[in-house]
Amino acid sequence: MKLFYYTKATLKGMVSNVAITVVYFILFPVLLAGLMGFFQNSLHENPLKLNTLKLSIIDNDRSNMSETLISFLKSEDMKELIDINEEEKQIEIVIPKGYEESIISLKRDEIKINTLKEGLINSTNTLKIILDKYHQGLYLSMSGNSSEELANITGKNIIENININAKKTSSSYEVLSSSMIAFVISMLIFSLIQGNYAEISVNLDKRISSTPISKCKYFYYDSFALLIYSIIILLGYVLFFRILGISFTGRLLPLITLILISAILIVSISKFVYELFGPLYGKVIGALVFSLPIIGMEAFTGEGNALKILAPTHYITKLFNVYNLNGNFNSNIKDLVFVVILSAVLFSIANIKVILSKGGRRCV
Repeated sequence: MKLFYYTKATLKGMVSNVAITVVYFILFPVLLAGLMGFFQNSLHENPLKLNTLKLSIIDNDRSNMSETLISFLKSEDMKELIDINEEEKQIEIVIPKGYEESIISLKRDEIKINTLKEGLINSTNTLKIILDKYHQGLYLSMSGNSSEELANITGKNIIENININAKKTSSSYEVLSSSMIAFVISMLIFSLIQGNYAEISVNLDKRISSTPISKCKYFYYDSFALLIYSIIILLGYVLFFRILGISFTGRLLPLITLILISAILIVSISKFVYELFGPLYGKVIGALVFSLPIIGMEAFTGEGNALKILAPTHYITKLFNVYNLNGNFNSNIKDLVFVVILSAVLFSIANIKVILSKGGRRCV
């Protein structure tokens, strides 16, 4: 019952500052993630500019007409769109066996375009149109431009579909929204550490030592209340993107699990720092935890530099990235286990410090 009342009182404090809390922890990171996602998405592929396609050609027919087609693709006119590159190929063009015979008999024998990389939609569609027009010209010349054959050729495509074999990749918005969660977590850790050293918190800690409630129980009550607080903040951030269908749209249970683990990490780090360090060093460490995702650049770019691995939020970011990609985190269990173990170790050390402290009494 005491736990319930303490948690209720803590959350009331959050509600009393709800506008500041929502703007600081949810809307501000959401706005940053949206802006960064927009700029990165704009840079990835400009719809007014076609990217050069690096492709390989697989000729299963080895006929005069297939050689003519390959020569056309290697011509000067196609160089701005096509780069024949076997080693760094982005797409494959497959000329089927019987290709020449089909052209001569005015039958369609479908050429296949297999894309091996995402983000080249405009260029690939342009190539498809060019190949269709090229073959329509062949059909017209083979038919002698007869009106009957012309009617049959109109609208005929040599390429029916573009087969996408590329692995699924996250959109810019998905990458930035999952990366910016590191920023939200680091802000929460920093604010909780700073709040612990505030005068009202220090005085409350002193008053508790003279009351029937043990310091150990207070440690548990406060940890639980902060856990609920952190879950609410993270849930608000994640649900914003999920409801709009922008990001975090996979299965709900893995998403809730990631939010819970993130909240546990927040509480564990903040309690560890507060219980083991004084105000001076504690605030410095809190500022460092807040700064690392920014210095590592992972929070704002989704990529970052070598320093990103020093941030405890790096592993949470990887888990959310995998979730956005697959709808779960099954392919990255090792990072999940690492975060859980790290949180358990930090919280246990803080708990032992409380139990062994002068004001600590046995929790019963």
